[in-house]
Amino acid sequence: MFDVATLPQSPNAGTQGAAVPFDWRLCAPGPVANFPWKDYAQAAGVVSYVDPLAVYALALEDTLQTAVILSLFTDRRARDDDALPSGVAERRGWVGDEFVSAQGDSWGSRLWLCYSGKVTGDVLEKARFAAQESLSWMVRDGIASRVDVVALWAASGSGQLDRLAVRPTIYKPGNTSPVYDVLWGTSIKRYAQ
Repeated sequence: MFDVATLPQSPNAGTQGAAVPFDWRLCAPGPVANFPWKDYAQAAGVVSYVDPLAVYALALEDTLQTAVILSLFTDRRARDDDALPSGVAERRGWVGDEFVSAQGDSWGSRLWLCYSGKVTGDVLEKARFAAQESLSWMVRDGIASRVDVVALWAASGSGQLDRLAVRPTIYKPGNTSPVYDVLWGTSIKRYAQ
């Protein structure tokens, strides 16, 4: 299985305050080539252009990194019985879910439902379940033999345990040690009870 590479963000990337734990980067550009195109919307008729463009490609790797990122951090559609966060009216989700082959199979996670005004005792369990649910396709598809998820409160810059973090641990068939074990801090902030 090959995956689009997700690489750690460089500390000098100029993204002050946007501490994103990954970056989808392109490989180094290839040689510049001329790409012809036509503009059919001109009043004078069809106008031809040629633009010199560098050719880019996505970096590929054979890990689970991007699959985990997309599974956890894209919004799965909320079920009818899910309580939506305050001020949210739509149930989100991905339009492609209408065309999935397995009934009940959806893309993304419902972690976004953990944005709430106050922390209740079940927020960690809701987050753990949402992450587990979003990664369960790996076991169904035979990519992993087991997926374990832990949710916990982690410290932010203030030193307080005020950010939700999820830690998926993924095991491949025949392996006793995990092939993926990363602690993901989310932007979900813990509010006072």
